[in-house]
Amino acid sequence: MRQKKCYIYTRVSTTAQTEGYSLEAQHDKLEKYAEYKGLKIVGDYCDAGKSGKSIKGRPAFMEMLDDITSEKDGISYVLVFKLSRFGRNAADVLKSIQLLADYDVDLICVEDGIDSSTQGGRLTLSILSAVAEIERENINVQFMAGRMQKLMEGGWVGGPAPYGYKNVDKKLVPDEPEADIVKLIYQMYLQEDMQANTVVTWLNDNGYRRIVKGTERKFTSDFIKTVLANPIYCGRLMYNRRTNLKGEQYKPKKPVCVEGNHEPLVTIEQWEAVQSKREKLSSWGKKTDDLDRISMLSGIIKCPICGGGLVHTKNKKINKNRGGYYKTLHFYSCRNYRKAAGRTCDFKHTYNQEKVDKAVIEVIGRVCVTEEFEEAVAASMGSASAVEQYEAEIKKLRKQLHSAEHLKYKLGERLDSLDILSEDYDSEYESIQSRIDDVYEEIEELESKITRYKNKLSNANKGVQSTDNLKKIMQNFESLYEEMDCSERRELCRSFIERIDVYPEDQQDGRFLKSITFKFPVHEETGSENENITFTVSCEDTELTVAEAKATYAEIKAWVLENHNLKVSTLYIAQIKRKYGIDVGTAFNKHGETKNRVPTCPENKEIAIIDALKYFRMLDSSVEYKETVA
Repeated sequence: MRQKKCYIYTRVSTTAQTEGYSLEAQHDKLEKYAEYKGLKIVGDYCDAGKSGKSIKGRPAFMEMLDDITSEKDGISYVLVFKLSRFGRNAADVLKSIQLLADYDVDLICVEDGIDSSTQGGRLTLSILSAVAEIERENINVQFMAGRMQKLMEGGWVGGPAPYGYKNVDKKLVPDEPEADIVKLIYQMYLQEDMQANTVVTWLNDNGYRRIVKGTERKFTSDFIKTVLANPIYCGRLMYNRRTNLKGEQYKPKKPVCVEGNHEPLVTIEQWEAVQSKREKLSSWGKKTDDLDRISMLSGIIKCPICGGGLVHTKNKKINKNRGGYYKTLHFYSCRNYRKAAGRTCDFKHTYNQEKVDKAVIEVIGRVCVTEEFEEAVAASMGSASAVEQYEAEIKKLRKQLHSAEHLKYKLGERLDSLDILSEDYDSEYESIQSRIDDVYEEIEELESKITRYKNKLSNANKGVQSTDNLKKIMQNFESLYEEMDCSERRELCRSFIERIDVYPEDQQDGRFLKSITFKFPVHEETGSENENITFTVSCEDTELTVAEAKATYAEIKAWVLENHNLKVSTLYIAQIKRKYGIDVGTAFNKHGETKNRVPTCPENKEIAIIDALKYFRMLDSSVEYKETVA
């Protein structure tokens, strides 16, 4: 049988020597253990007088990890005298042990009796995991306390500097000409005939632009409102002013407002006058009709030109013949076409909201029978091959994580070794610090990926994913939809629709839906983040939805003429629609007095109209002609 190989690692500090943990004693114990177990020692690593507080400062330990990751000697074990010799920082210990596991190397702590290849050893290490989590939470609490202390002193707590300022040595300083534009926005808004939208139009028409990541951008209503609502411009700092967290489980934090030590761009009087005007104007803009109505798909439908979200617009016209208003029509249109958004898109086409909503609901109801759904569900279910794939991916990511951690350590050493008296100190410091920041981002991304794959692996092993309930919900979606109010419908659709793509113009057959991208959440029993079943259903080659197939009176007339060689009137079509239960709406221009005699549609024309309504999916194909009872 081939003899297994091992490394031995010894470490001692001044305190440890007095406790009988000398290097010689550790080394002797480890050699005897290796001989007893029949292990071949192929590497001997020693950190003399090094602290176990963290991996940093232990060159021999780092060298050993590098040799393991390079698979230099193909070892199976690392022997240490006690776990405390491996390290005292729980987080570092766990990362190092995980690295060993990724390379199929087990850790044996001879004096403690811990062997990571055994169930008991793994249990001990899992307890360490909990200790490391507590340690991370304590660090986070201390970090937040530090930020709050800085805020209470009026200092900038960090993050991107707001428009009009720049961050100089962690202090906010006015940034010209952005600061002048902020002042101009406040001055113009306070004029009697000015609102946020009119300020936007004036700035854009007069050639003003803002720079975003080196690119010129037009001003938008949202940007102006953000500037007008930020108290930083009058010299105040506010923390917890807003939060992105939603739901009953998140309790709103109490806002903290202090006087900052930065230079204000507007006076307190200007700020308070602006807030008073904003509050007054907001009450004017409140809805007076359709109070409960919410546009179900706003933002999810994407503009086919600029890719921005389509938002709600409405057409409400006065009826000059009978008084009052015509029926209000609701549409989806590109928000970037609006002047208030700087008109950065030329796409002015609108989509009837009622038709789009009905078409999307129909596609949702039949999504479970699509190939895309079946393939996506199959890919997300657990299997033996999936388990192997996830384990391999986790091992690969952990190797990348160790490389990043090692690079961070090396860069930290370079930073500490810089000569502070050197002329190039500042530039070298900034360069190394920038690389360290990039490594931290890489580490965060890798840890996030590892967490996601761990969730997938857990689900694949336990078989917790089930699509039965999902299919039942989708198949009965239209029934559920009818029982919901506008707000519930909106929330439901947003929970599993990621985006909807439409054609720039309706196609010849009336089709306007191009594709729908779904994102169904799969709730896990591990308590961690949810995974999603994501897939896109193409509508290009599928059957037209009823809403898309629905024809106008002119289209019905043309179809009857072409297929039955008969001319039919709008009156006849409306009669047949009513007779077979199709809503024809209200005739807003119809005169109040009705004629004594209304002509009745002849049988041959009624049959032709029925055929047309079936063709355009406005009537079920099983409907047959019914003789009119006098």
